[in-house]
Amino acid sequence: MEFFKRIFTKKKEQEVVKNEEIIEKKIECSSENCGCKNCEHKEDEKNGDYLKNICIQIETIPCEPNPYFVVNDESAKFFEEFEIRMTTIYRMYSINSIFLKEYQKVSRESLTSTRDNEKEFSKYSKCYFINNNAFKEIHHMSNLLNVFMIFEVLLKNITKDIAYDKHLDLEEIQNKNMSYLNSYILFLEEAMKGNFSLNEDERNFIGIVRKIRNDYLHDYMTEIPESIEKEIVKIFNLRTGKRITVDEYFIENTCKSFGAIAKRLEKAYWEYKNKFLEK
Repeated sequence: MEFFKRIFTKKKEQEVVKNEEIIEKKIECSSENCGCKNCEHKEDEKNGDYLKNICIQIETIPCEPNPYFVVNDESAKFFEEFEIRMTTIYRMYSINSIFLKEYQKVSRESLTSTRDNEKEFSKYSKCYFINNNAFKEIHHMSNLLNVFMIFEVLLKNITKDIAYDKHLDLEEIQNKNMSYLNSYILFLEEAMKGNFSLNEDERNFIGIVRKIRNDYLHDYMTEIPESIEKEIVKIFNLRTGKRITVDEYFIENTCKSFGAIAKRLEKAYWEYKNKFLEK
């Protein structure tokens, strides 16, 4: 029996090694002209083959929670949905940031490879500069739009829930003279008076993000007006004269601000509900 046990053990170990070799082959970059550090082909560049493929390793199931908002153990469905959406946006943004960073690096290398060929350099440089500017802009702005959207939906759902308690329709709360978002905020501050309110900086920042969102949606406007820049500098205590753009820093502050407001809203909502149910 010991003899057979040793044979089967050895056979199993050989199968494990074989499987590991197969897996390694699968994850290796199969491209003949890859942009990976481990498999760059300088000879191809000398022969005029300027194209490169990107080979990067990204964890396919990143399970880290978002750092901005996590619900209590038991919470209302719309707070749970906000957390899920925030986490999804956070992970998607992180993965895309990794890809774009590597993409831009490899693109620069491809562009540099064409420097001795005027025709190729002209073609690649036009492509490179369009992509380099547009990709980053779309990456940041799409994230900002998504974060703003889930925040507005959260306020709408809380408003709808509390309006039901008060026998009101949502349409009665949506003031025609202001944005729906501001209507929801005013209603919630009144309904949860003493438990929830926005400070001046938060109110101003929400207005700024909304303005940037609207300008981009309607006119592809990405330039932040000077008056808004000054407001952001004041809110975040930045250096005067600093150029404000929708970048990683702006996205980070938006997520932090909206997450903190959502957390206070969750606490105020349950305080309101407990009082309402006691009546």
